This record gives sequence, structure tokens and C-alpha cells, in this order.
Amino acid sequence: MLSVIKLRLLRLRDEWMIFVFMTAMALGFTAIFGASFTTYKPTVYIVDEDKSYYSQALISELNTYKDFKFKEADIKAAEKDIEEGNVSMGLLIKEGFQRNVEEGLSISLGIMKIKDDTVILTLQEIVSGITMKMAGANRIADVTAAFIQSAKPDSDFEKIRSSSYDNVMDSWKYKNPIFVKATVAESGIQAGYDGLMHSMIGFTLFFSMYTMVFGIGTILYDKQHKTWERMLISPVSRTGILGGSMIVAYITGAVQMGVLILSGKYLIGIDWGNSMAGVLLVSAAFIFAVTSLGLMMTGFIKTQAQLGSIAPIVLTSTSMLGGCMWPLEIVNNKALLLLAELTPQKWAMQGIESIASSGMGFEAAILPSMVLTVMGITFFTIGAFSLNKQSI
Repeated sequence: MLSVIKLRLLRLRDEWMIFVFMTAMALGFTAIFGASFTTYKPTVYIVDEDKSYYSQALISELNTYKDFKFKEADIKAAEKDIEEGNVSMGLLIKEGFQRNVEEGLSISLGIMKIKDDTVILTLQEIVSGITMKMAGANRIADVTAAFIQSAKPDSDFEKIRSSSYDNVMDSWKYKNPIFVKATVAESGIQAGYDGLMHSMIGFTLFFSMYTMVFGIGTILYDKQHKTWERMLISPVSRTGILGGSMIVAYITGAVQMGVLILSGKYLIGIDWGNSMAGVLLVSAAFIFAVTSLGLMMTGFIKTQAQLGSIAPIVLTSTSMLGGCMWPLEIVNNKALLLLAELTPQKWAMQGIESIASSGMGFEAAILPSMVLTVMGITFFTIGAFSLNKQSI
């Protein structure tokens, strides 16, 4: 087995560029996607047809939300840019907006869009909340002004009403009656979806798979150049040949994932959570599963050229299903979610993200690691059987 390990390591010396390239790709894509998560602000056009005090107050309130970029525009420019896809959506403040607010009537705002997405739904909720707050403040101002005028008939109703409205809105701005802060129990880590973290984990798993699969795929090179047959008749057992190949592919994958984890921590500033041991356990089980998957693919593929054509399809599609590219929480199709359960990426993402993003401890790594180990044993068994059958 040692001679096989030495032979595989010597071959890796000639293919070190693949290792470096895949590592750089993972870090590069993480940096790009991470920057997009932190700097992207969808543009929203505001068409103000009412041109009133209340419409301008609504626009001022919207501008306090820094996750959006609001721009005032006329109706024709808004329709044109939205239809061409240059702007996410437009908000139409219809004529009569102030009258409806003052008289307590139903407030109707127009939404210009070409499709529904989470950004538009979020903005609709924000606008709805602001208009409800404005309507409530207006009713309070009316009651306050009426009460003061009943006590002091010579007081200025409109002045009191305007002052009361401003005070109520100011109170909402600086003295919110309810403040909710969500934290994970006994961890001190803020809960929620972290786009940068998800990208780092997803791209680490995705690109390291190529190195592992093509690492074990050297068996196809040996077959193509008749080295495999000579190795089979050598004093080295088949177990030693497969074991040596698996060990080198495993070590290669472990080194690459280790580099990516450390790079994420020290170069990008990723916090891997409360249990680095749990992250490493899931990573170790994932490397075994993917290396075994590569062995299984090698058992059914005849040449390295075929592996180069088939592996990207398999790895990319399973990574998409497994949630490396986007969170599975946004997927509603039950068939796709069922298929995701059959991919190693899904379980690795679940284990590492539970620790790194959700503040869980080592216990979050146990089930994913067990599932990945079972997958690895299954893939290895099928691959070893197929290779042995071809050698008979």
C-alpha cells in the first residue's frame, strides 16, 4: 500500500495546479458572492402623483430603510425601466393619498412590477407598515386636537393637529414601543440567514469535490495506460491498491478543505461557530463520502475524458440540489427536497451551517456525519465491486 501511496503522491506533484486553481476558485466566488450580499441594494422608483405633505412624509419614511435605493421618477420613466428589467419595482402614490389618510379611508397604493420575488414582498410589507402607522398617527392627532379644542375653543385646531401628528410619528421613530431581539439560547450568536457564510460553505464543498473525484480518478489513467493491469499482477493486493488510492485522494481533499476553512477564517473573516471539532467531523465524513463517490464513478466510467465530461454534470447538479448554491429553505418542491436528501452536499451543508450560522454545538454534527459515513460506505462498496468485476 505504501508504494501505491507514494506513486499517487508523485502524480499529484504534476497536477498541483488543479489543486491551486480549485482553491482559488472557491475563495474567489465566495468573495464575489459575499460582496454582492453586503452591497446590493435594489432600486425602487417612487411615482408621487399626490404631491402632498403625507406623500412626502411616506417617501421620507421609506428613505430611512437603507437596504433599498429609492428614486423619484415620473410614470413613463418608471414603466419603461421596470419593463426592461432595469429596476426591481415601482411604488405609485396615487392622487388622493392625503385625503384618504386624513379621512380614515382605505389607503390604496400602486405597485409596478413584472414578477414577484422576496424583495418586492419585503417592500410591500414595509410600505403597508408605514401607511398603517401614518393612518394611526393621524387618528390620534384628530382626537387630540378635538379634545384640546373642546377644552379651549379659541385654540388653533390645525396647528394642534399637525403638532400632534408630528409628535406621534417622532415617537415611533425614536421610541418604538416594542423592540425584539432574537438570539440563540446559550450561545450569544445572532440567529438568521448569513449569505456570506452560506456561500463560503457551499463553494468550499463544491470546488473541493472536483479535487477529490479527479484525485481518485487517476485509476482511469492507470487503466488507459495499462498500468492498472500491471499493478494487479504485482505483489500489492487489490485492497492495498484501492486503499492507497483512496488515502491519497482523501488527504488531498482534507488539505484543500483545511486550506479553505482557514482562509475563510483569516482572509474573509468567517466565524465557524462554537464547535470547530464539529465542523471538522462533518468535513471528514463529507470527504470520505465524496472520495467514495469518485471511486463509484470510476467503476462505471472507462476513460478520464469521460470522467471530465460526466463529473461536472454530476457534481454541479447534486450541489444545486444539495443547497450549495442557494438555501434549501426557499425551495418548495417536495420532489426536489426529497432528491436533496440523497446528496452528500445537503447533509454537509446542514451540519456545518447549523454550527457556523445557527450557533449550535458539536451535537449538530453527529447525524450529518453518520449519514455521510453511510453514504461513503455505500459508494465505496459499489465502486470496489465494479472495479473488481472489471478486473476478472
